[in-house]
Amino acid sequence: SLLARMPRLRMSAEGIRDTMLQISGLLELQMGGEPIYPPQPTGIWRHVGRNAPKYKTSTETNRYRRGIYVIWRRSAPYPSFTNFDAPERTACVVSRSRTNTPLQALTLLNDPMYWEMTKALGQQIHSVRLESLREQLRYAFVRTVSRNPSEREIDILEELYKETVVQLSKRPKDLEALAGGKDKGASPELGAWYYLANVLLNLDETITRN
Repeated sequence: SLLARMPRLRMSAEGIRDTMLQISGLLELQMGGEPIYPPQPTGIWRHVGRNAPKYKTSTETNRYRRGIYVIWRRSAPYPSFTNFDAPERTACVVSRSRTNTPLQALTLLNDPMYWEMTKALGQQIHSVRLESLREQLRYAFVRTVSRNPSEREIDILEELYKETVVQLSKRPKDLEALAGGKDKGASPELGAWYYLANVLLNLDETITRN
C-alpha cells in the first residue's frame, strides 16, 4: 500500500469559516456576484469625513457564502479573518503566518457569525432521531471532525450533555440567554445541544488540517 504524510496545520481564516458553515449546514454555494458583508463589530468602518462608508450586514443565505466573497477594506479588514492571520493586503506577502492566540478562541466562541453556525448545528443534531443519545452524540462527532469517536469520548460528551440539561432546567434565565432571539422558548435539551455543538466546533481537531 502507499503511505503519505502531510504537515498538521491550522486551516486558513477563510477555510475555518467555510468548514464550519459546511458542518452546520448553512454554507451557501452560490458562485460569483457582489461581495458579502458578514456580521462584525459596529464602528469599524467609521471614518472622519462627510461621506463615511456604511457597513450593511448581509441578510438571509447571502451571509453564508464562502469566505472568498467577504468584503475586504484594506484600512479596516474583516476582524474575524485578521484574528486568524489573514494578511491586511496593504502589501504583498509570500506566505501567511500561523499563530495561536487566546483571541482566536474568543472569536470562535463569541463571534455572532460563528454562534449562528453553532445554533444551526445544535438544531440539526437535536432534530435527528436516532436510537439513543449515544448514537446522536456519535453522529454529531462524526459530522464535526469526520472520524468515529472512542467510547471514552462518547462518555465525556454524554456526561456533559446530561449535566447541561439539568443545569438549564434549573436556570431558565441561562437557557434564555443561551438560546436568545427566536428560540427563547427552547427546551433544555435543545439548549444542551447548542452547548455541545459549541464544544465540538471549538475542538482543535475541527480547525486543523490533519
